[in-house]
Amino acid sequence: MQEIAENVFIETEYEGVNVGAVRTRRGIVAIDVPSYPRQARDWAMRLHTLTPRPVAYTILTDYHGDRIINARWLNAPVVTHEATAEKLRSYDKRYPQTLLESLAHRNPDHGRELSQSPVEHASLSFTGSMQLWRGGLEIQLFAAPGPTLGSIGVYLPESGVLFTGDAVVTNMPPMLGEANTAVWLQTIDQLQHWPDPVYHIVPGRGEPCTMADLTAVATYIRTMRQRLQEHIEAQKPRDEIYGYLMEFLNQYPGCNLPADWLKRQVKYSLDRVYDEIQLNGSN
Repeated sequence: MQEIAENVFIETEYEGVNVGAVRTRRGIVAIDVPSYPRQARDWAMRLHTLTPRPVAYTILTDYHGDRIINARWLNAPVVTHEATAEKLRSYDKRYPQTLLESLAHRNPDHGRELSQSPVEHASLSFTGSMQLWRGGLEIQLFAAPGPTLGSIGVYLPESGVLFTGDAVVTNMPPMLGEANTAVWLQTIDQLQHWPDPVYHIVPGRGEPCTMADLTAVATYIRTMRQRLQEHIEAQKPRDEIYGYLMEFLNQYPGCNLPADWLKRQVKYSLDRVYDEIQLNGSN
């Protein structure tokens, strides 16, 4: 756990998503939750070492399965975008089996503890932006759509820390399987032109980054869009789009995620972007 600014802590070493915590006089405001139960319990215990007060809120930056499934371990009201709140409501009482299987496939060891745990629904939600005050500290939440409809970012004006959610990732390809890439590029542009001081950028996955890493994500997305636009214009068969897979995988040679899982994610990305471009082209 790193303290990247006064009373702002992050952990980037858990499997899956990055997590953060803001310590206030009235308890912790947590940002996301580790993807596997063992690590979620570990995070909950580490937060308890920061303050004896309970976690005040858990902010979830989107509705990706590896971000929502362990929210219950922090035992705090959940704050999300309304689209994420709606997704959680759609699960009724249990998470889908396909979600559990995907997480277990990514890490079979940690995945053994996954079970059909109760869904933690949102207590607070918003659409455009929201200010959360706790212990005299302002926490700004804002819509950051693109990775999902319910993606958000978090900005701490007092310390200049920006949590981007999955709008920015490092050390791995961005996951486009549920994306609207045109909107995602607009979100990256919004982050690149953030009007207030930014001293630390915490991506949704991977190591803390700089504005250059935002450009890298945008370039990846634009390149995939361009390849598939040209593919469609050339009237090539759809099943040939997977021929681009290695081009995009090879941009992240140091990625330590399981190779077969990663290939599947890039295939999902190619499918999604192909459909997005075709749909927009037919309108």
